[in-house]
Amino acid sequence: MCGRFENTRLEKEILELFRSANLNVEIDSGISNRSDQDFRSKEDIRPTEKIISVILGNDIYRITRVNWGIKFSDASPLIFNSRIETIKEKRYWASLFSKNRCIVPMTGFYEWNQIGKRKQKYRIFLPDQELFFVPAIYHKDKEDKIFASLITTGPNKFIKTIHHRMPVILDFKNAVDFLNEESVANLERCIPYDDNKPMELEEADK
Repeated sequence: MCGRFENTRLEKEILELFRSANLNVEIDSGISNRSDQDFRSKEDIRPTEKIISVILGNDIYRITRVNWGIKFSDASPLIFNSRIETIKEKRYWASLFSKNRCIVPMTGFYEWNQIGKRKQKYRIFLPDQELFFVPAIYHKDKEDKIFASLITTGPNKFIKTIHHRMPVILDFKNAVDFLNEESVANLERCIPYDDNKPMELEEADK
């Protein structure tokens, strides 16, 4: 599961990362290089907030802001995470996975662990990667507003000690490939993070 996450990188920094790989990239003209969220939001981003994402269209990687959580109607639930198992099993979700993919940059994410009568919040990060990407699917409404849902999978050994789900985690190369390749190859990417690669956690404030 991923109910909160951190991204301390602004659009301009993501832009430079893609440019360094000689990719055709642009920042959505409707947003500024300055964050319109307060500092807390960048450190502790929550469902329904605007999040940075990268969408590929017409051979251009577009850095934009989308709403975190898909809601198809006022009566429908907010879907801020999508299980890869559901994507594999249900036609509509498989169609979104095939046609409407994006990637979300992160510098960490949060999980909670029950310790006695209290829940401890942990910040989880990759010590060898300051920035990583979580794949997502998105829905565009009639007003062309984009709503994204992060893709989750089962836990690796590290996460299993605190939670039964985790976000799919991709490095930059695999994240770019995720935007370009077909569903079969992308389904193979949506697996728990490699147990042989380092992950760390630290206690975080509520």
